[in-house]
Order: sequence, then structure tokens, then C-alpha cells
Amino acid sequence: MKGLDCRGKAAKTAIFGTLLLLFLGKANAENSDTDGKDTHTRVITTPSTTSEVSVGIGKKFVRRLYESCDLNISYLDVPAARAVMMAEKSQSDGELARIPMAVKENAPLLRLDVAIADARLVPLFRNKESAEAFAGLTGQRIGFLNGYRMIAAVLPEDSTQVATSDTFQLVSLLNRQRIDVALTLEWDALAAQHHNPELVIGEPLLESPLYHWVHESRKGDIPCLSDSLEEMRSGGEFQRMIQEGIKSEWPE
Repeated sequence: MKGLDCRGKAAKTAIFGTLLLLFLGKANAENSDTDGKDTHTRVITTPSTTSEVSVGIGKKFVRRLYESCDLNISYLDVPAARAVMMAEKSQSDGELARIPMAVKENAPLLRLDVAIADARLVPLFRNKESAEAFAGLTGQRIGFLNGYRMIAAVLPEDSTQVATSDTFQLVSLLNRQRIDVALTLEWDALAAQHHNPELVIGEPLLESPLYHWVHESRKGDIPCLSDSLEEMRSGGEFQRMIQEGIKSEWPE
């Protein structure tokens, strides 16, 4: 009888231990699901035209920005128009960088307290002669980057519009005289000019602060990211990255 009691107690102990493990396993799984909503990794949409100097610089800088706040980034590379649209539809934790007019007012996106820099949209001409001949955009053959909302604001209705995926294609079209002028971000224009000094950059057609955008569900990240951005800007880190990118990221 005593042996049976011992075996009975052992069985009960084993059953209790099994139930306890099952309970703890369920609790850990629940906690893991909860923690999964607040992990240290953020999915950020970015234009998939990663060959663009400006996009490459921006990705490096924003990654460094998040790392300074002990956060990781997983970039979701999609076409430019879809990138901001996905962020607006809550399909990511934020968008790499956009000017305010490029983001819908009712979108669940919050910009950092500090702008990354001033974005300038500029015309790029094949040489000095073409810059003088095609200074006015009206009626010209204009090449531009597809998917960027801000460009639509400056395109003349009577122009022949040619959309491309990156500045390299724009420069190729310029060199082959398929377009009269190319519209691109100043950083990409400077990189193209560094590679080919004959190119001429015109006065900015549009200028606006450029912000990194965070989904409202991640608004707790904003104070640290904003403070870190302020420090990195005042220390000249972003400007140094721009200069390095202009000199080194244009493909041969």
C-alpha cells in the first residue's frame, strides 16, 4: 500500500508538473505575441530605386539613426509611389523620407520633430548650351523620376513627359538628346555632375523640408529619433554622408 501511495504521489506530481509546463508555455507564447508588437525591429518602406544616390544615402543615414536609439531596421523596397502608399495604409512602421506635400494629411504617419534636410527638385541639362536653350520648361521634353508626387506640382501641362526609374536613365536620355531637361533631386544631380562635369544644374523648382515618417503606432520612438537626428545634423554627419555619396555612389 505504501508503494502504491508513493507511485500515486509521483504520478500526481508528474501530472502537476506537466500542467505547469503547459501553462507556462502558453503564457510565454502569449507574452511573445505581445512583445512581438513592440520588438526592436522596425519595417520601413523605401523606394526600390536603390541605385539612386539620394535613396542610398537616406537608407544609410536612417539606419544609423535607428541604431542610435537601439532599434533595428528592415527595409521594405517597393516602387516609390507604393512605398509611401503602403506606409499610409499602415503596412509598415514608417517611410524613409518624404516632404510634407507628398504625404496625405489624414495618413496615420507622424514626422520627426526635426527635418533630415531640405530637399530640392532641380532641372538637369546636358550642357551649357542646352541649359540656355531649354531654360523654360514650357513645351519641352521633360524626363522625371516616376512615382514621386512632388514632381507633378511642377510639370507644365504642355510638356512632353517621359517617366524613368532613376537618374541614370535620365542622364542617358539627356546624352542621347531624347529629352531636353531632367528633373531630379539635387543630390542625384550633383552625383551625375560629379561623374560628368558638362552637365548643368538649374535653379531649384521646388524646395521643402525632408522628413522621416513614423507610423502613429510607433510614436513612442519619435522623441529619441528626433533627439538623435538633431545631434547628427548639428554634428554634420548627414552632410558628410551626402558628400561621400555624391563622390562614390554613381556607377561607372
